[in-house]
Amino acid sequence: MKQTLSSPVVDATQLPVLARWKRAFAALAEVLRDPEKTDQVLVFSTYANAGTMPDRIHHFLQHPDGARLYAEHRTLDGHTIDLAALGALPVGSLGRAYAEFLTSRNFTPDVFEGTPEEITDPAMAYVVQRLRQTHDLWHVVTGYETDPASEVALQAFTYGLLRAPSSGILALLGTLRGSQLKRDLVVDVMRAYRQGTQAVGLAVFLWEDHWATPLAEVRAMLNLPLAPTAPAKLAAAVRVIVAQVAAQQTTKNRWMTAAAANPPRAAA
Repeated sequence: MKQTLSSPVVDATQLPVLARWKRAFAALAEVLRDPEKTDQVLVFSTYANAGTMPDRIHHFLQHPDGARLYAEHRTLDGHTIDLAALGALPVGSLGRAYAEFLTSRNFTPDVFEGTPEEITDPAMAYVVQRLRQTHDLWHVVTGYETDPASEVALQAFTYGLLRAPSSGILALLGTLRGSQLKRDLVVDVMRAYRQGTQAVGLAVFLWEDHWATPLAEVRAMLNLPLAPTAPAKLAAAVRVIVAQVAAQQTTKNRWMTAAAANPPRAAA
């Protein structure tokens, strides 16, 4: 939303607590009604995290790599990412894995090109943008897929690492809703959370300096499993569930078609 005289942008970190959470939950309600509204996920996260954001920003900038990132103002977008060049790197490298992750899903690094308008402090805005731009890299190094259940698990991982309120809320609500289809989803989510508490340095990692580094080595630097199996098992389980739901829907459609073609006779 662009700033206008009639609707000025208000800094999320300057709002009173109740006003901030009112905006956060209004955005969350939109997401619950339509999960495809990913822009509202960002709005929810901004307002939900605004109260604790200064502390996280402080830790980011106090870290030598975080300070370097901000000083160099590094970004991951279409201006700095050459997917063709990354895709030409050796198989098994971080850059190659990242390029394949994006291209195989028709994703683009430009999706988070702009800084969040709800945050006016330059340092805070940069850190929020950096975390958004590296989200797909977190998928790559953790092994979590992009299906809803895996995204919920990744939110739990993120909460374990950053303690961002939005991630904890999204993980909790996603688990409650997803458990209707996958009853042991809570196990996968708790495993992801524990892994997040053990991981180190993802927020300030200098990804651009390690495009040619083997992915296993990068995972070791971040204290992650070298060959994560839990995310792959979760994604496989989700694919089975999706296939079952699709099969049930097909059977239902066939039954309705047959019923329409052969209506029951009226009683004599």
